[in-house]
Amino acid sequence: MAVIAVDCGGTNLIFGRGDSPAGIEVAGVVPTPREAAAIPGAVAAAVRPLVDGSVTAMGVGCAGLVDHATGNLVWSPHSRGGRVALGTEVARATGLPVVVDGDANLAALAEAHMGAGAGHRVVLLVALGTGIGGGLVVEGRVERGRAFLGEIGHMVMDPAGPLCACGRHGCWEALVSGTSLARAARRVAEGDPAGAVARAAAGATPRGDHLSAAAREGDAAATAALADAGEWLGRGLANLVAVLDPDVIVVGGAAAGAGEALLGPARATLSATVAGAGYRAPTPVVVARFGSRAGLVGAAMAAEEARW
Repeated sequence: MAVIAVDCGGTNLIFGRGDSPAGIEVAGVVPTPREAAAIPGAVAAAVRPLVDGSVTAMGVGCAGLVDHATGNLVWSPHSRGGRVALGTEVARATGLPVVVDGDANLAALAEAHMGAGAGHRVVLLVALGTGIGGGLVVEGRVERGRAFLGEIGHMVMDPAGPLCACGRHGCWEALVSGTSLARAARRVAEGDPAGAVARAAAGATPRGDHLSAAAREGDAAATAALADAGEWLGRGLANLVAVLDPDVIVVGGAAAGAGEALLGPARATLSATVAGAGYRAPTPVVVARFGSRAGLVGAAMAAEEARW
């Protein structure tokens, strides 16, 4: 028996199929629709070639406010509109039972059970993608609050900071995320058109991975940009540690590929700025085992629980 898993992020909709969560293979990637109402149709169209008699259920993770109990996508900062019956519409289109949850919740579930958070009681997952998503797993179960716990990317860190996709200024994800690293990459490349970031981009629009590649070469401007982003990452983590006091923080998402150039400054800032610094044990900050596949693995785990 097989399951289908979908990770619908702010930029891309990734989907796959497998006989077990750990065995999920990416089958394809399509752009996430800019209209929330179009997301169910895009999911159904993407997975339809994967559906056959051996598929028993589907798990869908989606960025934004997701009501797990109803399967509804209530709001997403990356797609216009909201209040979409995502689970119901995809189930109707595919004939499968469908479980819907926040994408970071599912990534947290995967990392807490089988990944970098395994063995810990309280696991906080911070997903650095187009924005920042959060998932909290306590004693093996996702904690959702009333419904929407985990929108950590929209903590306002600097009211005079950059405009966020949600419409406010200075949200955490406007200061450190895949989007903000891409903005930094463009700024560095424009400042040095012959430099390492511009060379890594090779004529394409500079992205965060180009910034990371340049930093690995030792480029000073790229390293400084990642250190600045890492400081903002650490300041946000310090706020979360003060509130949640997790056993471990697992950092995932594509932007986490920047590695120690980003995470080193983040750990240093967290240690220096957290409430009670110097009097409390450091909170480990580790890289997700499943990387950008964590959401798919978690979606497959959710699908397994939904089998009829």
